Amino acid sequence: MSHVYVTSDWHIGQTGIAEKFRTNFVSDMAHDHVILGAAKAILTKRDVLFVLGDVTWTTTGLQQIKDTGIPARMIMVRGNHDTLPTRDYLEVFEEIHGAYAYKEFFMTHIPIHRLELYRRSNIHGHCHKGGPYEVNAEKEYFNAILEFNDYIPVRMDQVRKIMEERRNK
Repeated sequence: MSHVYVTSDWHIGQTGIAEKFRTNFVSDMAHDHVILGAAKAILTKRDVLFVLGDVTWTTTGLQQIKDTGIPARMIMVRGNHDTLPTRDYLEVFEEIHGAYAYKEFFMTHIPIHRLELYRRSNIHGHCHKGGPYEVNAEKEYFNAILEFNDYIPVRMDQVRKIMEERRNK
């Protein structure tokens, strides 16, 4: 059976991430190993993984992702730090987008303004300290960033369940 997963803000190959930003990791290398290892362990060749930006901005980081051999189809939504040429990302990712409409969701790196959602919800990354801070925004937004999801990709059926529970509160 195939599944669709979502994740965001891998920051693979970022120097100093374990020291300044994700201090629960003992080193930058350990950070990258845990994130890529978790994705490889969870995903199968029949799965699809959406990575919602800030994947890597170094060729070394991109090579790490490639060398890990994650078996799923990977689709990237570019983030503000994804500054390599598109052709480089296409060596790892099947598709590259600025935003992606997937069923009842808009998938973006940076959250969409709630007036632009048009009866959809927004799965996003970018916000390392939370997300849209408006009243009841949690009913329309899901932050796929690693820090809020145990550093593993989240299955879309889980996202739907979380969103439904929020709406029913």
